Amino acid sequence: MYIRRVGSRLRLGKVTAVVVPAVLVAIAFLSPGQSFGQIAAGQAKFLGSAGSPPIPSNFDLYWNQITPGNEGKWGTVAGSPDTSTWNWSGLDTVYDYAMENGLLFKEHNLVWGQQQPSWISSLDSAQQYQAVVEWIRLCAEHCPDAAMVDVVNEPLEDVPGGLNPIPYYNALGGAGATGWDWMITAFTIARKYFPKAKLLLNDYYILSSNLFSHGSRVYQYRHIINLLKQRDLIDGIGCEAHFLEGVDSSTIRANLDTLATTGLPIYISEYDVNESNDAMQLSIYQQQFPVFWTDPDVKGITLWGYTEEYVWRPDAYLIRSDGTARPALQWLISYVADNPAGIKTAASVPPSGFSLSQNYPNPFNPTTVIDYQLPEEGPVTLRVYDILGRIVATLADRVESPGSYQVKFDGSRFASGVYFYRLEADGNSITKNFVLMK
Repeated sequence: MYIRRVGSRLRLGKVTAVVVPAVLVAIAFLSPGQSFGQIAAGQAKFLGSAGSPPIPSNFDLYWNQITPGNEGKWGTVAGSPDTSTWNWSGLDTVYDYAMENGLLFKEHNLVWGQQQPSWISSLDSAQQYQAVVEWIRLCAEHCPDAAMVDVVNEPLEDVPGGLNPIPYYNALGGAGATGWDWMITAFTIARKYFPKAKLLLNDYYILSSNLFSHGSRVYQYRHIINLLKQRDLIDGIGCEAHFLEGVDSSTIRANLDTLATTGLPIYISEYDVNESNDAMQLSIYQQQFPVFWTDPDVKGITLWGYTEEYVWRPDAYLIRSDGTARPALQWLISYVADNPAGIKTAASVPPSGFSLSQNYPNPFNPTTVIDYQLPEEGPVTLRVYDILGRIVATLADRVESPGSYQVKFDGSRFASGVYFYRLEADGNSITKNFVLMK
């Protein structure tokens, strides 16, 4: 049982204040015979949303993960240096809602240059450092079972010369020997006080980064991620997904693949499609969301609000003020139900048999995921053939241990049509077909 004060801060997003009706009609759009529940219930990856008090009554009917809006930010909580005056009511409300409804909770965020307490600049470096430690310590006390924490938000802009430099940059160690000592210090503090949570870095304009540009943002991001990984201070990568309306899906996919080389899970944060035209919003969701959902390195997706009154970008809502769903939400529910998410796992008990699952999605464009199981160690090949029986791709050709595996096939450079994929191991083989539809 969690008993806390209920606050009156009604804010979501970056800096916007909005109010949402207490009750929304949750099931008006459902077709006859369609069941209703959390969209990603029972799936291997979560689908959540930002939420701020008063949390819509239908929140836990749609989403199985929640992130506070402004309520989790230091600038919102700490109106003065006196910690006894700090207002935790908004954050407490969101956290308690998550615990009471069995939702994953992600704290957003601990260090971010844009929303810091105004009084922090008046302190000397030693005082600033102690204030940061106290903020993180107290935040951990209020969110003891947080599943994830955005430790540093938008680090590429938090530095001197960035859009939102943090005022206590030098207090945390400045550039130091690594060039990013301040960030490493922030994660070290967070690791101490949030020992059970997955610690994440979060930044924007990563998924739209130009891979062929010198100093591309995604490569800068990957560099600092690896600095944290070398010190065992980071557990996942956050990618803000605002402003992707004009970004090609292949660009998004390429940037995800670049980050995946770190070996860390990826979390899509703050996803929204700001489009007033229903058909256009639906089209963008249909192009982009499957890229996230079918990527085995993406472990969760968080929308940045979903009701008309309660979003950061004005036309990004999925539920209108009258409680009815826009076509994008109706499609989203059906798509996730028809395309269950899967992740690569190392089985603690060897599978009982040799098996090859049907790929998903199918038909696909241009990527799809294939799962298979091996009951014992041995050489394995997984190859893709065209309709004439010619090998067009080799997805696995190695010795593998017993366990469950997942691989992704990218058909970007192939023509539409029927293809076959065959798994061979220890004298056994299984062949299935799939359809690339461009």
